[in-house]
Amino acid sequence: MINTTELLAALTQGARALSETARFTEGVQQLLARIGETTGASRVWVFQLIDLQDDAIIQDYVFEWAAEPRFRQLTQRRFRFFATLFDDPQFLALVDQRRRGQRQGTVTAELPPGSLRDNLESQSILSMATVPILVNGQWWGTLGIDDCERAVDWEGPGLDALGLAAELIASGIYRQQLSSRSSQLELFHKVTDCGVWELNLATGEPWCSQGLRRRLGYPETYPHVPLRRLLECVLHEDRTALFHQLRQALRERASHCRQDARVRIAGGEYGWSEIVADITYDEQARPLSIAGLLIDISRRKQQEEQALIASHHDALTGLLNRRGLDQRFAELASRESDDDRAPHLLLLDIDHFKPVNDHHGHPAGDQLLQRLTRRLRQQLRQEDALARIGGEEFAILTTAMTTAQAHDLAERIRRAIAGHPFTLSVPDTTTPLSLSITLSIGLVMLPAVTDPHGCQADAVARADRALYAAKHRGRNRVVVADTCLAERSDASASQALHERHPGQHQRAGRQSDRQVEQ
Repeated sequence: MINTTELLAALTQGARALSETARFTEGVQQLLARIGETTGASRVWVFQLIDLQDDAIIQDYVFEWAAEPRFRQLTQRRFRFFATLFDDPQFLALVDQRRRGQRQGTVTAELPPGSLRDNLESQSILSMATVPILVNGQWWGTLGIDDCERAVDWEGPGLDALGLAAELIASGIYRQQLSSRSSQLELFHKVTDCGVWELNLATGEPWCSQGLRRRLGYPETYPHVPLRRLLECVLHEDRTALFHQLRQALRERASHCRQDARVRIAGGEYGWSEIVADITYDEQARPLSIAGLLIDISRRKQQEEQALIASHHDALTGLLNRRGLDQRFAELASRESDDDRAPHLLLLDIDHFKPVNDHHGHPAGDQLLQRLTRRLRQQLRQEDALARIGGEEFAILTTAMTTAQAHDLAERIRRAIAGHPFTLSVPDTTTPLSLSITLSIGLVMLPAVTDPHGCQADAVARADRALYAAKHRGRNRVVVADTCLAERSDASASQALHERHPGQHQRAGRQSDRQVEQ
């Protein structure tokens, strides 16, 4: 008979060894020794389940206590990753019971003939007790006692005490896994600058790693961060987008989804993170849990913003380029209509800019464009958009104005440029260069339309015709679009004259070109 009082005392000592011993393996060895010494068994062992196949089970002999050297089996090669076939109904039933978490007490002489009895007899085992070790509800391995000298009946308190020992080992394995997982996660946090999280959908309970708690401003020892608090860390509009992504993934039974979001981190500031979610389903395709990462992507977002700024801005002047102006067009053209006040487009071209590069060099021309940029900005409001859309061509897109106000703005710009020479530094010279330039400006009002691209194309075409008219009329002037319709009528009449007198029209055209260049 097994003295259960002594066995329970041994389990208490073993539990203390598991909790106090720095190394898990040492704690297990001490627990097995206490059980073996108290029960008088020949061996106390632990098999770890490696694989459970349709026709066999593969196990490994990982722990053993032996009363005498002659009982030791751990060092035998045949017990290293050994496979046992399901060729005996008794053994198959035993394995099935272990899978279900049941305990067994076996007396070899009472077993029917078969491979199980043959196997036990080959090891001189007269009686055996086995208890499955369950970790997270899964069969991890088996705790067993072999007696090679007695046919012990383990049913009752003996098996109950052995079951308690299996639970102690399972808790030790779980703690070891958590410790290992924590160490791996901490290394993962340091390398990738991210946090790990998991949400149990059945209970609604979240779990987050120490690295994630640190990132969100919680102490590492904080026991539990409620789901509501975790969600509140995500900016509202990004949280809405995240929920949309998750709902769509769940509807489609997708296994994962991603979403960039601004997350409030330690210190109260918001930083960009990528939320990666992996969804687990049961056999009926019902979602069980969502686990994932919170990855710091603030540096990537900063680089993306810098790249976006670079793609929308001119490198020389820092102004918007054509792409940047297109975006502002789309924003303004879709506004609500207003009969009196509307955005306006101004196209500006430097008169006779080519001689500046030809006579003084491109560095002087670049300086002129940069100084012109600063002077133009001084004439504009903060909400007005200034862009360089060509070598010496600029565009201004204003917010709501009357056409008279826009014309006044264009005139102020023209006078600010024409009336004040620019002082430039020319390489290889000590004397500053003073240059006076003028601008020709075409002005058009943007109508309120539903098609921003069509509005932009029409506005640019009309402003370009007005700019051409300003050049044609002698430069250094402002022309409002559609006031040059008379010139287009004259051009039509000239075309008709060309059809009647081709030579006369060619002479008139050449004379007109010379006047424009002058």
